Amino acid sequence: METKPPIPADHSAYIGQVLMAMAECTSAGLSKFSGWMLVGYAAILGALLANLDSASKFLASGTLSRLALLFSVVVLLNLLQRYSAAVVASSAEVGKKVKEQPTPQNMDIVVFMTELEAATLWPARFMVRRSNRKLLAGDLASGGRLLSTFAQIEAWFVFAQVLVSVAAILVLACGLRG
Repeated sequence: METKPPIPADHSAYIGQVLMAMAECTSAGLSKFSGWMLVGYAAILGALLANLDSASKFLASGTLSRLALLFSVVVLLNLLQRYSAAVVASSAEVGKKVKEQPTPQNMDIVVFMTELEAATLWPARFMVRRSNRKLLAGDLASGGRLLSTFAQIEAWFVFAQVLVSVAAILVLACGLRG
């Protein structure tokens, strides 16, 4: 197995900052797209329900209930995406604020990390512990990679939301009476 040469600390820190910025921008764009998709779906479903008497003449039995069920899935996926976006945005903001603060010269990094871990509840404590080990080993890009991972998970939630929304369009199209 081939071993990679160690990345200098300043390069690793810069890589982490770039990954954090990428995750933050990706997350913001995904949130906007996901929100508009949810609003569009809700508007269509709302219009159908507001005109139920007229719409039921053109829709096969059960079409509206299937659309409502798919809407529930879209809402759930949107909530998961928004939660992930909140993690990314708040973590990136903390990273910016900490970077602005002067670092005490004689700070014991192990004590700092121990206190940080102790202040974190389960299950996030495991992520903090793992990140602390990576940081102590000199991997200063690990925080950025973690946020990048969260942004990619968020992208999968949005992709699933797109798929369910397309399925809803197909359900609606197949449920139209000719």
